[in-house]
Amino acid sequence: MTENRKTPKQKRGREAESKIIKSAQIIFAEKGYAGARISDIVKKSESSTGSFYFRFKTKEALFDFMLDQYMEKCREAINELNSQTPNSIGELIYIVVCRNVELVEMNQGFYRAINEVSISNPQVWNRLQDLSQELSQAVIDNGRPFKDEVKAPDYEQAIRQATQLMAGWLANRASHRVSLQLIDEMALINMLYRATMGILQVYPVSDCLNFKN
Repeated sequence: MTENRKTPKQKRGREAESKIIKSAQIIFAEKGYAGARISDIVKKSESSTGSFYFRFKTKEALFDFMLDQYMEKCREAINELNSQTPNSIGELIYIVVCRNVELVEMNQGFYRAINEVSISNPQVWNRLQDLSQELSQAVIDNGRPFKDEVKAPDYEQAIRQATQLMAGWLANRASHRVSLQLIDEMALINMLYRATMGILQVYPVSDCLNFKN
């Protein structure tokens, strides 16, 4: 639970908070976490300094809340993965790639902030590592029915390497201000899908277009 934050109870308050968070995403993307000033975020959100401090005591409190939100969305994605019924390891990987791309596209500015903060704050890094392990384990568990499709010598290790490659590549692009919007989304998904399948040594590789709804 994020400390130093006042939870909005009314719709108007929730909307004001949402504008602050969206504005922080933009400012973090433009200036990084260290370079972002509360006044920049307030101006972008068309809010007031008083409104910001009413909700968040510090920039650190805002970051902590955004991190909690991000972690919650990631865990929702993992739970969604556990409810899916793919027909092959390829379809499972396609689902994971698509969700990862979606999450990064929604949080590009925050990825730059995470990259900066985690260098000096081991707790943030540890939380992200735990999350990465949760994702890897979910893919391992959901992929077991298709384990024979994976020709890599160590099934679990290959899955962990593949998910880390995928998530790491996306996070690196976002944290270094390389917009994913500069790349055609389907081309990006296909590239990550094929790279992941290569690590798993799944041959032949099914066309991921076959998995689109």
